[in-house]
Amino acid sequence: DSIIRWQTKRNGVTGLSKEHIGYENGVLGGVISALGAFAVPGDSVLLHSPTYVGFTRCIIDSGFHIVHSPLKKDENGVWRMDYEDMDKKLKENHIHLAIFCTPHNPCGRVWEREEIEKAMEVYEKNKCLVISDEIWSDLTLEGHKHIPTQSVNEYAHEHTFAFYAPSKTFNLAGLVGSYHIVYNSYLRDRLMEAEKCSHYNSANV
Repeated sequence: DSIIRWQTKRNGVTGLSKEHIGYENGVLGGVISALGAFAVPGDSVLLHSPTYVGFTRCIIDSGFHIVHSPLKKDENGVWRMDYEDMDKKLKENHIHLAIFCTPHNPCGRVWEREEIEKAMEVYEKNKCLVISDEIWSDLTLEGHKHIPTQSVNEYAHEHTFAFYAPSKTFNLAGLVGSYHIVYNSYLRDRLMEAEKCSHYNSANV
């Protein structure tokens, strides 16, 4: 109930119910569980660079291959996604899973709705599932608003694993407790089965 209220009040989310929410020991572990549920070691994964070192280490250590799509600065020094490069890399490497960091770590970009919409158009065109790390979504500077990836269109709603946690917001990392939001029941069942088989989400009271 607290998560639903928080997402509704902070992010304007509608239609979120308890069945869409699941416990995670941590966001990184959830990301790897989602990868393991829909890919096998050796598969390539698209990731924007500069890249959070936690992603780099976990993905490589789990046997996946990272394909970087570098962000580029515009004329005002703002980091932007290169949609043509994303599309090219997805096609060339036969990628069907991408990790999307929003807000971006380490660049600190709070993506605008139009930017996320364009990214999701690229992912949809390439039949790509999206793992969206939104752990920094509550820590945005004045004048910027976090747009949940799943909210921008129907494809994003049904093909995105979103991961959140109170750890950054309230400085509670030591308590160990994050959560996912997955609307598509098929994706959600596969994710939770992968976590159950590895005992990853057997919480340590």
